[in-house]
Amino acid sequence: MKKYIISLIIVLLLAPSCSESFFDKYPTDSMTVENYMKTTSEIQTVLYAAYAATRGNFANSIVYIGDLPTDNAYDYKLNNSAAHIALHESTVDSQNGVISGLWYSCYQIINRCCLVLESIERINTTPEVYNQIVGEAKFLRAYAYYVMVRVWGDVPLVLEDIKDYMKVFEYGRTPVNVVYDQIIDDLEDAEAKLPDFYTRDADKGKATATAAQAILGDVYLTRGEHATAKTYFEKIIAKEGANLGLLNDYASIFVQSNANNKEIIFAIQYSHNQTPAVSNYLGSASLGNIQGIPISPSGIPSQIYGVNVLMMTHELEAKFSATDRRRSVIYTDLVSPDYGCTIPMTLKYFDYQNLADNKSGNPDSGCETIISRYSDIILKYAECLNEESDFTGAINQIKRVRDRAGLTTSITENYASVAKAIEDERQLELCMEGHRWFDLLRTGRTQAVMSDFYNRVNEVVLPNTISIYQYGDRNSPLSVADHELVFPLPYAQVVLNPDKLIQNPNY
Repeated sequence: MKKYIISLIIVLLLAPSCSESFFDKYPTDSMTVENYMKTTSEIQTVLYAAYAATRGNFANSIVYIGDLPTDNAYDYKLNNSAAHIALHESTVDSQNGVISGLWYSCYQIINRCCLVLESIERINTTPEVYNQIVGEAKFLRAYAYYVMVRVWGDVPLVLEDIKDYMKVFEYGRTPVNVVYDQIIDDLEDAEAKLPDFYTRDADKGKATATAAQAILGDVYLTRGEHATAKTYFEKIIAKEGANLGLLNDYASIFVQSNANNKEIIFAIQYSHNQTPAVSNYLGSASLGNIQGIPISPSGIPSQIYGVNVLMMTHELEAKFSATDRRRSVIYTDLVSPDYGCTIPMTLKYFDYQNLADNKSGNPDSGCETIISRYSDIILKYAECLNEESDFTGAINQIKRVRDRAGLTTSITENYASVAKAIEDERQLELCMEGHRWFDLLRTGRTQAVMSDFYNRVNEVVLPNTISIYQYGDRNSPLSVADHELVFPLPYAQVVLNPDKLIQNPNY
């Protein structure tokens, strides 16, 4: 009897470890064609499962990989979280848990979307419902692959629901350009099929044409096709109005009770105090647990503690001027008793509802993990304008973001000055949202920026232990080698099919 596999946990692509038997890796959420996937509602359920798979490892890893390997964030080493420490210290190997977890989650999303896309073709439904389901599934599949090609380079391109376990051994690594072609095809179809915005609260948070345009613009920008990227960003900017725009209050973007606000183009959804739990782990990851001192950012006493994984570097905190309104989401009140210095943290994932509900010890967070928001688009649009030597236009876009932050803007009108201003503004505006690593890769600045960081060029003077946590050993500076601009394929996947899944060099 043939089975439709929802979770691509099948041997090669997704096995989380190699310690279990090959034959133990059957999925637990499979179903038979005879009794399921016969109606629109059943297909919709699997589509919801694809959205659900974006939570957890997928969403967390995007932020970890986007910030921890950079000058934005570090792991406060006392938690002994080797996978996160390795990301920050550029010592990642093929058995890193963040890397393997992301691989598993990406193919889980992809396979569920493939199942949806195959199944919808076998039933009768209205054009409106068909377009909605197909558009959403193609957006999610495209975004998962977009994450993958930037993390690993060539990856297996799977566009079908795999029913025969042994077929996975036919999949090798597909060249990046071919994967990008598929990403673009999927996103263009999603753009054509989905609405720009949703009016019903029940639909908010789903993929939209605007979200597809945002990722398309990002794809073309990443590939250096600035003119094409610009057209997509202009499509989005043309929609500015009641449904899209910059919020006046920066901190309100991230508040759980203001989810899916008009600045958010696409975000991974969580909920506060739901059963079953859909808490955003970044709420705990981005907070400290320093000698038993709780986090009380609103002045209300609490017993909320974090796990020290995604801590803000002192160097990043120092880049925010005293008058920058974005400091409202930086917590600097906690002082380490042992080291006598403040421990800055981001509050972008802190759920104030816990305090409002008098649940002062609840670390759960219903805050979104934001994938794309409007200020991100504005700054990427500025990047495109700068590439066209429209320095005045680019500066005007930067100014929009800085005006909201309460800052003045003075930038020399030449390419290098504007490019550096965009880089700096993106770091301040989007820190701890998973952008910094990918921004530096796109502009070819990763090694230069991280060399300066590891060599303490802009060092913030700190007690020795905290300094080592953030910068590494002064006497043995860390570095990002050429091969470390892509990450290793998970060890378990390579071992299962070494002839087809060739490891990235020097891992």
